[in-house]
Amino acid sequence: MSVLPGAHDVVINGGQFIANQSGTTGIDILYEASTPEASVDAEERVGDYALSCYEGTRVQYIKDITTWATASNEGDSIPPLYWMKGPAAVGKSAVAQTCAERLQASGHLAAAFFFSVNGRRKDHTRFFPTLAHQLSTTLPDYRNIVNRKVSVDRSLVKKTMSSQFRSLIAEPLQELRELGKDIQRRAIFIDGLDECESTSAQMEIIKIIASSIQAGSTPFRWAVFSREEPHIVSTFASFTETFHYHSVLLPISRKADGEIELYLRGGFENILRRRNLLHLSSSWPTAKQIQMFVDAAAGLFAHPATVLRFIDRHSYPEIEEILEAILNPISKRGRQLTSAYAGLDALYTFILQHVPVNILSSMQLLFSYLVLDYDGPGWSPAFLCNVVGISERHFRGIYHHVQAVIEYQEYPASTFDETINLEHSFFDHNLSLTPESSLYWTLGRVHGGLAFRHKSFYDFLHDPARSSSFCVTTLAMRQNLFDRLIQQHHHYASGYVIQDTKLVSRPGMASSSALLSWPQGSEFVNSYITIWTFNNISFSLSHNHPMFRTFMEDFPPSSLQKLAELEYRKSLLATIMMGGIGVSSRRRVFCLGGAGVIRINECTMFSRLKDYTEFDPDMFLAMVNKLEGARVIRPYHPRLGSSRAASVLHTISRQKRFSIKSGLYKLGHGDKSVIWFWEFDTEKQYFHQFRTVNYEEAMALYKAEKFSLWDVHEDEDSSGAEDEDSSSVGDEDSGTAEDEGGSIVEARGEPGHVHGDESGHEANEEQKKEILIMRTGRTTPKYHPK
Repeated sequence: MSVLPGAHDVVINGGQFIANQSGTTGIDILYEASTPEASVDAEERVGDYALSCYEGTRVQYIKDITTWATASNEGDSIPPLYWMKGPAAVGKSAVAQTCAERLQASGHLAAAFFFSVNGRRKDHTRFFPTLAHQLSTTLPDYRNIVNRKVSVDRSLVKKTMSSQFRSLIAEPLQELRELGKDIQRRAIFIDGLDECESTSAQMEIIKIIASSIQAGSTPFRWAVFSREEPHIVSTFASFTETFHYHSVLLPISRKADGEIELYLRGGFENILRRRNLLHLSSSWPTAKQIQMFVDAAAGLFAHPATVLRFIDRHSYPEIEEILEAILNPISKRGRQLTSAYAGLDALYTFILQHVPVNILSSMQLLFSYLVLDYDGPGWSPAFLCNVVGISERHFRGIYHHVQAVIEYQEYPASTFDETINLEHSFFDHNLSLTPESSLYWTLGRVHGGLAFRHKSFYDFLHDPARSSSFCVTTLAMRQNLFDRLIQQHHHYASGYVIQDTKLVSRPGMASSSALLSWPQGSEFVNSYITIWTFNNISFSLSHNHPMFRTFMEDFPPSSLQKLAELEYRKSLLATIMMGGIGVSSRRRVFCLGGAGVIRINECTMFSRLKDYTEFDPDMFLAMVNKLEGARVIRPYHPRLGSSRAASVLHTISRQKRFSIKSGLYKLGHGDKSVIWFWEFDTEKQYFHQFRTVNYEEAMALYKAEKFSLWDVHEDEDSSGAEDEDSSSVGDEDSGTAEDEGGSIVEARGEPGHVHGDESGHEANEEQKKEILIMRTGRTTPKYHPK
């Protein structure tokens, strides 16, 4: 007889019954925090051309790896870590894919994660949740343990990578061992580690894996595939004395010519077969033409894969002409290559040279944003094209000519919950939208997904020495992108007016689609895309975005002055609309690209940097000086008077400390402006900032809760700086000590720009209630999900 007849969604923890009010299981939470498209058999990956090794190629490498993964370990003779290294385009991912597929078929694959510069597959915060979710699909006992752990503590998927590994992988496996349920030794594959967006995360992943091997906390064999980057090499080398691992170099080598020839012949046969012309395979292409392609590839498998994709998109009457057009520059160049990538670069250049002039500038604008941008909902073309103002017709024209190097996948039409009225704005619905939610992912897939087919093309576009006039990171291209983003910011801002602290559509505008260059169809989706686009453009034009550094490095003040005219008030309200009231942790938030934690209320966005080591004080101060010199920001001198907020400020006594620097500015002009406050401490190592449309309330709240603003539902220490001090923010009655510019000086209690108050005094209960009203408009605390 059941102890709880008819009950469901209940977790038993330490003898206590915990009801899961939402009905969401721990496995559901784990799935939302994972990256399904990074798995070995993900639909979004297996659509790639030549994802696996062609039959008969890379035979020895495949045999060596699969033998390593499946061999018994008598006498600990098999190293638990296998590192295949090599330069770009030599076929590491194809080897990894082929081996993982074969091990999956034989039951020897535990999990796999294929990193990529595209979309969520570069996000290290999803790495261990993805592995854990894959393990849970094949190990029922492990699944039960992880389901229980995450149901009890949902924050497990939000913790640091080392905490995620311990909680989601090491501890459940240890629990299984204690229950006498040993796990069969299987392999975990990690491909493209160098394409993980954070170099520090790349090194940490290696260290976590190596530490687990040393401690014997996991029964897995780990296969890592990556470029031979210096930081990866040194990290691996640091473990050579503590345990043995196997290292194999997959080089750029003409020894691969025979395999490339085999791959080309098979590819051309497939092209003819799809056109019912297989009878021509004995004469087309000729042996001489095949050999020319082999010579041009120079050992790089990305070259023949790109050739076959480019030719395959043409009809039969065109393919002979296209074949000759590709071979013509090869025959003129001969076998003499100036670099290992000369043949591949020439092929990429050839492809881009055949893009019509009328869409060339749009293509370069799109590529420039793709290369310089770090975020986005999986690079959805609907979002990207609306950011830079490219229509669907133009996008499809671009893709038609560059599909050999860019992959575009169209997904089935999005379906939404029946409670959603698609004729109404997204913001008329009371919806919780987080980066982990299925709704967020559904909206991000509108109009499909866009990706680079190979990292080598990304590298080509980024390096002017390789791409010449097609490089998208030159000063001229950055200026072009900057000007387009400025133009697009004004375009989207013109579609909204401010009512109280909300953005509403401009009177007379029939629907959100009027602002979009590529609308979706329903007002529900279009309204979301519109605010998202406006918010993302504004983010790209702020110091909070990594792209902004590229704008700041070389742009003259005359260019930066355009930033002064932006609609900062509207963009802040758009951010608040998108983010929602509450606390959230984000990968890329501010300080020229650092990750942080956000607290949002109705008028203000408070931010703190998670990892102070990512912060460069000198670079930040130089940026502030440059923005002030261009009159984008101006010192702000508040007059608090005798308001209630001022009385709260005055409860804090003052202590001076010279390690603190802070600034208070008006960002933008007139009724378009917001107030921007920032503060960092080189001794305690924290960086805080806020943007607000209500300075008095924001500063009062910051003073009262400086180190606890972000603590609600935050699973880490607030900043590593929390101690007896509670604030370092001064007020109008403090002493003054400006520097020449009057904006950035050491903290001495100067009003407006520099503040230096620290006492540890806390606001009393009445003041705390006042702060709560300022922050939320309520008198009792309530959690609001992002």
